[in-house]
Amino acid sequence: MGAAASSASASAPPRTVTFTLDGVGKVYPGVVAVSDVTLSGYAGEVLAICGANGAGKSTLTKLLAGQERPTSGRVIVDGYDGEITTPSAALDAGVLLMHQEPVIVDTFSVQENVWLTGLSAAGRRRPWQLVGGRDRADRTRAALGVVGMREVDLGMRAGRLGPGPRQMVALSRSQVNEHRVLLLDETTASTTEEHFKDVEALVRKEREAGATVVFVSHRMPEVFALADRIAVMRNGSLVDVVDTADTTPDEIMTLMIGEAVMALEPPEPVAEADAPTLLEVRDVSSGSASGISFSVREGEIVGVYGLVGSGRSSLARSISGHQHRDTGTVRVRGHEVNPRSPRAALRQGIAYLSEDRRREGFVKDFDNATNLTLSTLGAYSTHGVMHTRRERRRVARLVSDFGIKGGADQLTSSLSGGNQQKVCIAKALESEPDVVVLDEPTKGIDVGARLNIYQIVRGLVERRKAVVVVTSEAEEALALCNRVIVLRDGVIAGEFVSKTSTTDDLTRTALGGEVQ
Repeated sequence: MGAAASSASASAPPRTVTFTLDGVGKVYPGVVAVSDVTLSGYAGEVLAICGANGAGKSTLTKLLAGQERPTSGRVIVDGYDGEITTPSAALDAGVLLMHQEPVIVDTFSVQENVWLTGLSAAGRRRPWQLVGGRDRADRTRAALGVVGMREVDLGMRAGRLGPGPRQMVALSRSQVNEHRVLLLDETTASTTEEHFKDVEALVRKEREAGATVVFVSHRMPEVFALADRIAVMRNGSLVDVVDTADTTPDEIMTLMIGEAVMALEPPEPVAEADAPTLLEVRDVSSGSASGISFSVREGEIVGVYGLVGSGRSSLARSISGHQHRDTGTVRVRGHEVNPRSPRAALRQGIAYLSEDRRREGFVKDFDNATNLTLSTLGAYSTHGVMHTRRERRRVARLVSDFGIKGGADQLTSSLSGGNQQKVCIAKALESEPDVVVLDEPTKGIDVGARLNIYQIVRGLVERRKAVVVVTSEAEEALALCNRVIVLRDGVIAGEFVSKTSTTDDLTRTALGGEVQ
């Protein structure tokens, strides 16, 4: 396990405590984020922390990582005498934090980013310069290999990486930094099902080396695949800590939101005779997508499911003017459209929701009001002069209709992931498009907010929109869509009616196997 193995002792006896949160609380002005939490982690275990948005799970992780100072209580790391009140103290104690949004310097190379954590402690020399020549490249390659990135170009600028690979590069730092406790704070939120296998391999290696892995997540399949114990947070308090073997996903979700979660039934297929075709895609090639053809009727939700490299995002971006289309035609209400930009696509009736909402979904320095009306500024201005009162009335209505927490003046970047996504969806729909393309609409969103997003998307059926949902989750595709198109290696490998199909049908097709 490289450097990590030297600090996570494989010979640690069972139930050896590595850290304890002793009555820890955190209060911000007017908000109790964490209240009187007592919790311990043990060597060689995976402790999952689950909770809905705003439950306090990320704040708890930041307290353990020294990024926040507790208002009450203590953070104790076994073998460390000092207080854990700063990130540097946590690192000295052997606590390593991996964020939901990977800390990547785009202008640095991949190799430089692998060694980034040690930058502040390296003095005048950069940490990647402390190990020389071939040994440095070999250690970097070995670290990246643990997370499935062994073949990446070490000298490539990190800014060229997609969301999933960026997170994998960040996670590889665990292999070159000594630690006893590894905190994974929603680190799988921006990755796909394939990358989760690499995360699983990393966690297994950490556990075998005797480290404590704290896995913060809202994805129940991942939690139950990895965790030995599950700590559930709700409204800042620790509700319960249970052994994974003694509970079920439904029980954990009920603890998270305080009520039973009802599973969504797959929607009925749209009868062809009842609805006109709004979107026609014919022989479209772009990026890794090749010769794709399909159509979507009014009031229909069509899913596009596939693994990494299948062409699903290339298809979505080419339809909506975000990516150049090499061949093929796209028609909206029978009229051919060829948008050269997202703005042109909006004018031609196509709205797009990016899978990377923080980079493409909203402007982080703008408040909710400004972000919500970005796509329709012309409706609130005359000769460049904004009608602020009219804009604010509309914003108030949108905040109410979409259940967005926080007022018009609150920064969108300060909202939870679910509320940020509501802002992005509301903004996209403000132009009243005929076609709505949603790329990974629930990425990084907990179960409660996810159901809320599903309700919003299904509401588009009543508004007679044609909806395309691009997703890497087979369960989501079947729960949300009338039909699902499966892509593999850039082409359509199969099409399924959700009501009569299973996740096994989709995943087998995506992997190239035979449907049972």
